[in-house]
Amino acid sequence: MLQTLLREKSFQAITLEDPVEREIHDILQVQVNEKAGITYQAGLKAALRHDPDILMVGEIRDKETAHFAFHAAYSGHLVLSTLHAKNAVGTIHRLKEMGIKKSDLHQTLIAVASLELISIITQPHLPSRAAIMELLDSNQLTNAINEKTVERPFLSFDHLRRKAFAYGFTTKETFFKGAAK
Repeated sequence: MLQTLLREKSFQAITLEDPVEREIHDILQVQVNEKAGITYQAGLKAALRHDPDILMVGEIRDKETAHFAFHAAYSGHLVLSTLHAKNAVGTIHRLKEMGIKKSDLHQTLIAVASLELISIITQPHLPSRAAIMELLDSNQLTNAINEKTVERPFLSFDHLRRKAFAYGFTTKETFFKGAAK
């Protein structure tokens, strides 16, 4: 996503990663090293001094990082990050567990995307996995934050796995394995 944004327009971007997984040209990438005192919090604080247009936090792992990432978003920076959760709605719950207030979620979140890899049926020379994505934005995001039912056209993982099975892209085993998560 970051590379796509950078292709669209020239932005000043800084990433904080543990570890830096992919080199991206024309941005500042900082590798977190807790033993050396380069924590996500220290890196975020230093990054904000450079006033980047986009700040990417490799992963929100704890309350402090979550709060600092939201603080950066309050000041108008586009903050991209990852967070371990079962699905898109689960991301909202995880952020609430980390102490992010509902009003802050409303004020800062633009969208929440969640990816799941599924095994697919392909030709022998093609990859055998593909990603399906849940995306919460707009009214669906508001409903998720307010703990209301997220309604169609929300495409949940369950719906996407069923669709992949119906089109013959997955096997029954893949469908039921994903559904049992």
